[in-house]
Amino acid sequence: MEFDLLKAFCQLAKSGNYRLASEQLYITQSALTKKIQRLESNIGASLFSRGRNGAELTHAGKTLLAEAQRLVHSMQAFEQLSGSVVKGTQGHLNIGFGVSTYHEAPKLIAAYKQRYPDVHVTLNDTPSKQQTDELLSHDLDISFNRIPESSNLESLTLFNDSLVAAIHKDLLKQAPELSSNPSQAISELSNWPYLKLAQHRGPGLNKQIQQYCLANKIDLSKTQEADDILTLLALVSANIGFTIVPSSAQLISNTDVEFIALEGEYATWPVGLIWNGKSENPLRDRFVEFVVEQKES
Repeated sequence: MEFDLLKAFCQLAKSGNYRLASEQLYITQSALTKKIQRLESNIGASLFSRGRNGAELTHAGKTLLAEAQRLVHSMQAFEQLSGSVVKGTQGHLNIGFGVSTYHEAPKLIAAYKQRYPDVHVTLNDTPSKQQTDELLSHDLDISFNRIPESSNLESLTLFNDSLVAAIHKDLLKQAPELSSNPSQAISELSNWPYLKLAQHRGPGLNKQIQQYCLANKIDLSKTQEADDILTLLALVSANIGFTIVPSSAQLISNTDVEFIALEGEYATWPVGLIWNGKSENPLRDRFVEFVVEQKES
């Protein structure tokens, strides 16, 4: 069944007049008549009878009208939705993020949702390796995370994150020189209990810390692991030991924890937006354009 035939049927039923219906459909009366005749031929029954008041619905026309209106409404809704999807203004985005973007990702997504309220966003905190795999398999649309050193993925750098040592404020009071001499601080801290993020939760961060320690000839003895950085910071707050985390983790810490910026090779890394440009996704592309616009402004 052709959509334009049903549309013509519904409009003529509403107008009750061939001239008015043809004007509202922006076609000639002759073209409207042919559409109605073709629909009646397809159905095998007359839908209208010409009366004194114009086009009047037959019994078959009255019976079929409600369903025809439902189909026309559904098709119009589909056309509107498909247009929005193609434009990248409606649909669903599956987004991942890491600890370095705890603050940046939700802030950008909130601004994006204000402009495009019809886009549904799913936001999940998962390990960077898992996010990379899901981007490659097209299970994830966008990732806010550390920029891969080499990858088949496209990326946009938003900022640089860096390593910081997180210690209890009482330790810093005992040794205030630690904050003024980062190289001395990490050497001194290596004698204290070290709290480490579990390898499966932060392979990228763990590799960064390992590279930093190797480059600066630092040996850390692990005493306890945690599955997330918030737990690590809670352990530091309890004065159980110290940890090394991204500088951005300061945004989720409490007042009992002090941070010492680490310097030297492998102390910093780029963080930003990552996506798989090999797949066609107008919604994702519109989001990337939005982030670029926000960055430039």
